[in-house]
Amino acid sequence: MAIHPSAIIDERTEIGKNNKIGPNVIIDGPVQIGDNNIISAGVVIRGKTLIGNNNHIYSYAMIGEDPQDITFNGGETTTIVGNGNTIREFATIHRATSEETVTSIGDNNYLMGLSHLAHDVVIGDNNYLANTASLAGHAEMGSNIFISFAVGIHQFARIGSYVMLGSHSKVGKDVLPFMTVDGNPALVRGLNLVGLKRNGFTPDRRKTIKDAYKQLFRSGANLQTSVFELEKMIENVETEEQRSDIQMLLDFIKGSKRGILLKSPSEGNEKNRVF
Repeated sequence: MAIHPSAIIDERTEIGKNNKIGPNVIIDGPVQIGDNNIISAGVVIRGKTLIGNNNHIYSYAMIGEDPQDITFNGGETTTIVGNGNTIREFATIHRATSEETVTSIGDNNYLMGLSHLAHDVVIGDNNYLANTASLAGHAEMGSNIFISFAVGIHQFARIGSYVMLGSHSKVGKDVLPFMTVDGNPALVRGLNLVGLKRNGFTPDRRKTIKDAYKQLFRSGANLQTSVFELEKMIENVETEEQRSDIQMLLDFIKGSKRGILLKSPSEGNEKNRVF
């Protein structure tokens, strides 16, 4: 383990094996750091922050700082960073507002410079956030998502897995898995077919997802009717993977609280309503 002599490390911090901690790093609080991490110059890690293995945290990133939430009353709230993540310069990750919740990042995510994860944000694995992309408090992301430059995601909004969000998009509703979204306000532009191919989706799976997309976005049916049709579709597909893809859409829709982003926010309230 290599710790630069100018680093300031709280006596409560627990540090694993083979970590490299650079100059002027500040670790303040009951932080736990696993093995084989690189923490570059000027990084600040605070509070009850749990960091896994094989992460690279670049200069001046800040992890576990107090939430920007006027309801925050102090306390030892939690930030969790998984394994194999890359957190670039000046990225910020704020800890949870209450002891009952966490800010949590999975594995193998890439957070580019100046990206921001607010308090109580939860994201999965293998996600990319481009420069200045920001998630407001309590927002959620699945896995294998690409968020482009300067995207803003509203508090409590959910982003399904395998989504692509175009640059400068303003996302105020839940985005279904597999979609490509762009615009301010955001619109669903189609399926993220490039992302599906890159993630190994077979032609049969892609066809099933296309059929589900047509039902949701081209049939003219309201959301409740489309859910009924997707439930019937599950009975007619051939593989477990195809059933799982449709089930992912159904579970996401039924779990929505902010409403689902469909073709256009100008469409009727019935089309976009919470299920």
